[in-house]
Amino acid sequence: MRDVILLAVCFLLFGCAAEQEAVNYNNIYMERCLSTGMMAVGLDDDIRADTGLPALDGMYLANVEPRSAADSAHLKAGDVLLQVGEMEVYDKESFAKAFMELEGQKRVTVKVWRKGGLFNFELPLTF
Repeated sequence: MRDVILLAVCFLLFGCAAEQEAVNYNNIYMERCLSTGMMAVGLDDDIRADTGLPALDGMYLANVEPRSAADSAHLKAGDVLLQVGEMEVYDKESFAKAFMELEGQKRVTVKVWRKGGLFNFELPLTF
């Protein structure tokens, strides 16, 4: 009986913790893309082949909206976003997590690869 109670307590504790940690990174990713004005997609072999990009792990900026935060930071379509603040980004989840860490901040330094070079830009945050 004691084992059943212990098992039930563990299930409740870990089950509740798992529910609390369930985050919809896809929604956060889309919100951050919209709020910054950039559409970033994870690099894959097809994108690398189409663009001639080297084997980087990052987020390809497919679009940057005119007069957006990304545009004011001088980001351009075709850039590869490698890092947001201190976090590396390479897919929707890592992108969302990086921006989640920045809640309440006004700016963040982003590292991008552009035409063979690495550049840092200051991205204003509007969320």
